[in-house]
Amino acid sequence: MGLEGLNSLIKGLETQDSWQTQRQFRLVLAHWPKAVGFAVARQTKPVRICRAELYVATATPVWAQTLTYERFKILRKLNRYQSQPIKNIRFSTAQWTTPEAKSARSRLPNQTSLQHPSHTGQTTQPFDTKATTPMEAYERWAHLIQRMQQSQSLCPNCRCRCPQGELDRWSVCALCASKQWQ
Repeated sequence: MGLEGLNSLIKGLETQDSWQTQRQFRLVLAHWPKAVGFAVARQTKPVRICRAELYVATATPVWAQTLTYERFKILRKLNRYQSQPIKNIRFSTAQWTTPEAKSARSRLPNQTSLQHPSHTGQTTQPFDTKATTPMEAYERWAHLIQRMQQSQSLCPNCRCRCPQGELDRWSVCALCASKQWQ
């Protein structure tokens, strides 16, 4: 028996019924830029096919919404190349990850955390990743917390230091507010 090339081995596997979805997905990947256009292809990424539905990751929610309205037109173009038609396309940002996007997200503070009443206004991480020992990291963190608490106001109820955002929202610290709600 002679050695076969990897491509012929993959094609042999894909002819089996159990590999139908994989073969169908490879065809989608090959024809995706033709079906949606170059500009859209750069902002999207087919992820998988499951139960005759194609899942596509998009760069932004706006792309997902726009392409959802265009999905039937895209389906007609893609199904020209399929032996078994794809019935639907689902667009979502859930699986869109690129190294650029990850680094941009890590540099920006979480918008939800900025709105939280306990937000201190600092966007830097309290933990120093350059610390050589765990004790050194803890000491730097404790020093940062002490400096942060010096600028905080006192809760009028328990007289503990708390972020100004909590006082603005509930007139007391979060612990006292949660006790009042019980």
